[in-house]
Order: sequence, then C-alpha cells, then structure tokens
Amino acid sequence: MANDPTVASGAARRFVPRGPRLKKRLALAASLGLVAGLGVWIALRWHHITENDAKVMADMITISSRVDGWVSARPVTDGDAVAQGAALVTIDQREAKLAVEELRAKERSLRLDAERLQAQLAVTQGASTSEVEAAKARLATAEADRHAQEAELERVKLDYDRNKRLVAGEVISRQAWDVSRTTTKQLEDKLAAAKGQVETARANLANAQAKLGDVAVLRKQIEQCAADTAQVLAQIRRKEVELDDRVVRSPVNGVVDQKFVEPGEYVIPGQRLVLLHDPKAVWIEVHLKETKLAALRPGQPVAISVDAYPDRLFTGRVERIGNATTSQFALLPSPNPSGNFTKITQRVPVRIQVDQPADNPLRPGMMVEVDIDPAHG
Repeated sequence: MANDPTVASGAARRFVPRGPRLKKRLALAASLGLVAGLGVWIALRWHHITENDAKVMADMITISSRVDGWVSARPVTDGDAVAQGAALVTIDQREAKLAVEELRAKERSLRLDAERLQAQLAVTQGASTSEVEAAKARLATAEADRHAQEAELERVKLDYDRNKRLVAGEVISRQAWDVSRTTTKQLEDKLAAAKGQVETARANLANAQAKLGDVAVLRKQIEQCAADTAQVLAQIRRKEVELDDRVVRSPVNGVVDQKFVEPGEYVIPGQRLVLLHDPKAVWIEVHLKETKLAALRPGQPVAISVDAYPDRLFTGRVERIGNATTSQFALLPSPNPSGNFTKITQRVPVRIQVDQPADNPLRPGMMVEVDIDPAHG
C-alpha cells in the first residue's frame, strides 16, 4: 500500500501550494474589472460628448482714458480685487478744478446781476405806474379847469355883447362896458393858460407812459441774464464731467489683470490704462466637431475638469451653440481655386455656463476638459 502510485499522486495533489492559484484568481478578477471599466468608459464615451479643446473665458475689460494729462496716482496693481466705482487711475485735476471754480464764480455773478435787475424792475415798475397815474390825474384836472374857463368865458362874452349894445343905446355907462371887456380879455387869457396846462399834462402823461418801456427793457435784460446763466451752468456740467473723468473708476467688481501706466506718465484720450475682468462672470468656450452637434441642446449638464485642479470637479450647463463654424471667423480664409477638395470636419463654438465657486478658482485662459451628457437637459 505504501508503494501504491495512486495514493502517492493523490497526496501530491492535496499538498499543492495555494499561492499560485490565488495569484491566478486575482489576475483574472483584475482583468475582468479592467474589461468592465473599459466597457463603461467606452459606453460613456459613446453616449457622452467629451472634448478637451476648451478654455475658461471672461469679458476682459480694457479701461481707457477719456482725457489727456499726467497720471498723478494709480492705487491698484496686478492681481488687486477692486469694487465697482473704485479709483483705478487719477489724472492731474488742478486745471480742471480751476476751470470749474471760475465758471461757478461767473454763475454767481450772473445770479447777482439777475437779482439786481429784479429789484430795479420792481422799483421802476412801481414808480412808472405811479407817475402815469399822477400824470393822468393832472391831465384830468387841467382839462376840468379848461372846461370851467371855457364856460366862464362864454358867459362873460354874452355879458360883453349885451353890454356893448347897451352902451351904444346909452343904457349903461362906458365904464361898465370897459369892465366887461377887460373881464372878457382876462378870461380869454386864463382859457389860453388852461389849454397850455392841458397840453403840458398830456406831455407829462406821454413821458410817464414812455418810462413804462424801461420796464420792458429790464425784463429783456433779466431774460438775457437767465440765458447766460443757463449757458454757464451747461459749461460747469461739462467741466464737472471732465473733472470726474480724471478719476478713472472700475465699472464692475473685478480683478486687475494688467496695468499699462505708471504715475508721472502722460496719457492721451483712448490710451489703455488698466485691464480687468469680473471673476464671477466667467464661462467656458469649447470648439466641438460638427458631427457631435446632433444631440447637443442648451441646458444639458456638463461635467468640467480643470488641468489646474485635477482633484476638483466643476459643473455647468450648455448655454448657447454657435451659429457659425470657427473657420468663418478666420482673418485669412482659404479658398479652393485649384479644385482639389479635401473634406475637413469643422468645429463650432459652444458656450458653457459654469458654476464658479466662492473662491473664484477659474481664471480666463485655463484649459479644461468638458463632458456633456446629452441624455439630460
């Protein structure tokens, strides 16, 4: 029995080491896992749209000068965070301030002239009106006196004519007739004087009424003063705008990307001063092949991996699909005059809205890889 070969082979099988078989099983399991993972990856690649030709974009705002002058201050530098309205560059303001002060002094002078003319108008208008009324009263008195003298003269003339007949018939004495004649002559003189007083009163009334024209002249002067004041105020507003333009401010809450001037430099209108962008207003632009657009729709979710942050995953959504391929924006188009044609798949720009985290890690120009899931959205 001890030399039985069957028993010997069975014992050999029972004592085969387990290490090699375990390694084989682990290798088989790893191979199956690798194949499964490769299958999942291929399935995802087949159904998802993946592209690495993408980068972070933002509206890069170039701040330029609207006026010329010497740069007196530049309180910001590259990388500084600035709030909306914060001063970026200050251009020398001394001459602009003096011009505004000069115009304001001129405006105050015009206002004083207007006040003086208003007071003069009130006095002139009151005096002229009173003088006209007084002249009218004197004219009325003179005319009444003339009428009285005319009536008295008419009565005396009748007495004179009657006395003349009576003295011819020697009914009254010649002395009585002389008295009647003298009285008539005196009344004629008084009537002439009364008529002269009426003419004088009329002339005075005309002069008083003419002085009312001074009121109209003063009113025209006040209107001219008001027009001059409005013109000066417009000049002040223009100079104040120019003065305000000498402090160049940030239009957004942003980050300074690059500065182009230093204090002491002379700048001209349109010259670049600072370049900045809003770190919250970033997006991703990806150029997809036209063959991948069939299933693409706005609103589809996007998984974003950034080369700068390999351990972080960002999310977004398709915002807009371009209406023309990138080749249509080339500065030098490539026509095909020879007739030799090679079909090349074109790319279409797609804009992806990205959810920027609170620490603003995504910066313009960063390269990213996007994975769009067409099954959602």
